[in-house]
Amino acid sequence: MTNRVASRGIPRPGTWSRTELLLAAALLTLTVLAWLLTHSLATPGMRLGILTGTRPMTPPGIEWARAGFFLFTWMIMMTAMMLPGITPFTLGMSRLLRQRRAGTGSVTALTFGYLLTWTLTGLLAYACLLAFDSLATAGSTTAARWGAIVLLIAGLFQFTRLKQWCLAHCRSPMALLVQHGQRAVRSRRGALLVGCGHGAYCIGCCWALMVVLLAAGTMSLVWMAGVTAVITVEKVLPHARRTSRAIGALLAGAGTVLLVNPGLVSAVA
Repeated sequence: MTNRVASRGIPRPGTWSRTELLLAAALLTLTVLAWLLTHSLATPGMRLGILTGTRPMTPPGIEWARAGFFLFTWMIMMTAMMLPGITPFTLGMSRLLRQRRAGTGSVTALTFGYLLTWTLTGLLAYACLLAFDSLATAGSTTAARWGAIVLLIAGLFQFTRLKQWCLAHCRSPMALLVQHGQRAVRSRRGALLVGCGHGAYCIGCCWALMVVLLAAGTMSLVWMAGVTAVITVEKVLPHARRTSRAIGALLAGAGTVLLVNPGLVSAVA
């Protein structure tokens, strides 16, 4: 395990420098604040979803205002959910960039670019939520079956080559630095673009899990915590492929069961 972690460019906790400890503490603090803010922003309707047998509700107000509020809350959610999984990666990039004498602020720019990319996916997430809202009007059984289909698709995606390819890029700062290191070293703008690129890989890796969250309850802290745990485990623990496939089997199994017997959706909720 130690050799695998080192080969990916991720420093072991026992070797962290004072700067890396401070960076880890800052990321942890930002994560906690984002979770607290998510809890305070979540309206009751935004904790619902078709996988809970209820109709998801978008924020109140006129359409553009609702979309704007959702995008803001989505940005906070992505900060809360993604920072735990990319903290080891960020520490690894920090060390590798310092070794290449990158300018100050490169890691901040890279992290901001990563979160910016995830924030922009909020537009697609909002459209998806509106689609789920329309589907749910057909009744709880139909909503539950659509939720089961979401679980089934998410589970099957875990076994695809695209999933494994994106996951490999998400896990390794060394691979990213080899490909795009000079751009990140030269300027903050370059580091920002590298962060956006890394975010794109992670979107390719995690999009299906995020659709599961939208189906279950966009701002349900329980479902958020579950999806965050899955994403973090995939990115941090060894044997990524086995872990990913085990998660896929669980999701596909749950989706199949609920598709056959949608009345069980209350147990999942």
